Formats: sequence, structure tokens, C-alpha cells
Amino acid sequence: MGVTFTDKYEFPSKCFYWASSNDFKFKPFPSLNEQHNDKVDSIVELFSGDANKIYIRVEKEVTAEEAEAETVAKEAKPVVEKDPLASTEEEDPNAGFVPRNFTELDRLQFTVLAIENDCHILPKGSVKLTELHEVRRNNAFRGLNETNGFEISSYSHFRNVQNP
Repeated sequence: MGVTFTDKYEFPSKCFYWASSNDFKFKPFPSLNEQHNDKVDSIVELFSGDANKIYIRVEKEVTAEEAEAETVAKEAKPVVEKDPLASTEEEDPNAGFVPRNFTELDRLQFTVLAIENDCHILPKGSVKLTELHEVRRNNAFRGLNETNGFEISSYSHFRNVQNP
């Protein structure tokens, strides 16, 4: 996880990374696939380690012949000019919706975000809010003493609270 404090109004941004055991090169998670939110908890098997493993398939598998025919059809389609005075509003709210398969990488991202949301804590006083409304590390913080270090009341969650 990387945390960026600079130029972030009232809460830093968190960026999460993943790596496969094949190359150990860290890559940021792709955009969150929220199409299958209601089905994530129903997957109870262990992770396989294959980021491309598909748990929920919504895209049909395309054979080489079908892909070639689709390419030929796209090339043969005439170009239609749009009326510059026509309305630019989308009539169908799902017009830009592209269904995505739910992969092991998506499941890993959901799991990491759930753990981070529930478990990321900081000692109270270790961060501060500056005059510019940026959360920063508190340089005056020198740690918790032995007594306070074992008390749950000495910690707080480090997550952004969204107002409805």
C-alpha cells in the first residue's frame, strides 16, 4: 500500500498494489470491478494464485474465427457523422456499461480492501490535520508508552469516513 498525503484535502489517498509469484513486480490494482458486489462473499474457495482465473463469466468466449469476422464487420461498417446540434445526453444510463468477468484479481482486491477497511489503525496523535486541511504525520509524536500501547482506546481507524 502506498499513501499520498500531499495535496489531498482532509484525507490521504491510498493506492494498493499486487504482485504475482512469477515476476514479483508490483502493479497497482485495476479499477474496482463492482458489478459483482453481491456475489463476492459467496466465493469461499482458497486463492489459487492465478490472477486471471475467472470466477464469474459474463463475457462470452470468442473463437479465432468469430474474432476475425467481428474485425471484418467493424472495418466494413460505414462511418456515420454525428449531428453537431443533436443532444449529447445519454438516453440509456447503461449505454456505456461494459460487463466484465469477475477474476481472482478482482476477488483479491475486494479482500484486501475489506481487511484494510476493518483493520488499518493508527496510534492516536500520530497524525495531524494541517492548516491546509491535509492529514500529515505528527513529528511531535514519539510513540505510546507501555501502558497505553496495550489499550484499544489508544488507537483509531485510519480510513476516510464518507458522508451520505
